This record gives sequence, structure tokens and C-alpha cells, in this order.
Amino acid sequence: MNYNTLFLDRDGILNRKIDNGYVLKPDDLEIMPGIKEFLYWANKKFLQILVVTNQRCIGRKLLREEELWSIHQDLNVQTGNFIDDFLFCPHLVEDQCACRKPGEGLFLKAAENYAVDFSRSWMIGDSISDLIPAKKLGMKTIYVGAIANDYADFILNTTSDIHNVFIP
Repeated sequence: MNYNTLFLDRDGILNRKIDNGYVLKPDDLEIMPGIKEFLYWANKKFLQILVVTNQRCIGRKLLREEELWSIHQDLNVQTGNFIDDFLFCPHLVEDQCACRKPGEGLFLKAAENYAVDFSRSWMIGDSISDLIPAKKLGMKTIYVGAIANDYADFILNTTSDIHNVFIP
């Protein structure tokens, strides 16, 4: 079966999340187990692979957008160059913008620029706020983490298990 769009959260899915901190330079990236292999497989099954990520480190003036693009470029290289685009929200929670997850803005922006069919798309995230907009838009969802939630179609303990969801 071929799918439409694979949406991925960044921190905690592609790279290890830094507790009480941020990825502020390419050297901070630690790729999650199994992700490079999964993206290799997904590239053959999905029309496009898009990252949707909240990056309030920009709003906090810890990082400039140019530096974020450099981090994303390096992340893409380290994971096999299968990611078609990185869409990010630079705003703080208190800004209450529509693009910050759990808002749907990043997904709707993706649909403006790519041929997205939400009913044939998937979202993989490690937070409920990653899954809320995906479910509202009709996507299938995979949650990587230990907390059960009503927004996940599948719940996995690690990124190494993601490919198992798609294998019959």
C-alpha cells in the first residue's frame, strides 16, 4: 500500500530530546535508534515526508532561523536525505499562534505547498500535542512513549518499533 504524507515530529522522534534544553547546534543531534532505516523504507511508501516541529527556542532568542535551517539540513543528511521539508513554529506558547501544535497551522501550511491527502497520511509524535491536530485532520497516528492516550491509533515504546506498524 502506498501512503500520501508522513508527518514527523522532530525532537523525540528523529533525534533525542534534550531534557530541559534545546538542540542549538548540529553537534547536539543524536539520531534515534531505527529512524534512518525507517525513513529509507518510508521514502518508498510515502509521496512525501515532512517534519512539523515547535521550536520556541527561536522565540526565546536562543537560536536564529538560519541556525535552525543548518540543524535541519544536518539532521536530514544524518538520516539519509529522505525528508522533503521541515515546517516549524518559532512562537512561544503565550503567543497563541495557529501554527504551534496542537494547532493545525503547520499541517495546513504543508497542504498549501504539497499534495497532501490527510485521509491517507500519518503523523508520528511523542506528545499528545503532536497527535491532536493530526486526528482533527483525519490522519492515522503513532505515539512513541509510555503514556496511553485517546489520540493514538498505535502506541510504541521506542522509535525502533515504528516500521512494525506498517508491516502486515
